[in-house]
Amino acid sequence: MIVEISVISIGVGESQSEYVSEVVRLLKERGIKFAVNPMGTVLEVNNFKELADLLDEAVKRLENKGVPRVYIAVKADWRKKSKSMEEKVKSVLEKI
Repeated sequence: MIVEISVISIGVGESQSEYVSEVVRLLKERGIKFAVNPMGTVLEVNNFKELADLLDEAVKRLENKGVPRVYIAVKADWRKKSKSMEEKVKSVLEKI
């Protein structure tokens, strides 16, 4: 399943990079395939439970960094016949 998440720390000022990097560090530690983009992070997970566990841990880590509120936007693409992030991008680029 391909998912895009945007994790926004509220109440910490304008810059988000310190907090985004904490979530990216978590993805690396868990061995999750991901790609950071200017508006969020795209990742591949096996199921919604894995995603929920990941987001729970991300919130805990941000709370430990003093973040008083976390807003999370999630877009998920579940398919019976899954495709990787790269395959989806390649399919579009081939049609240009």
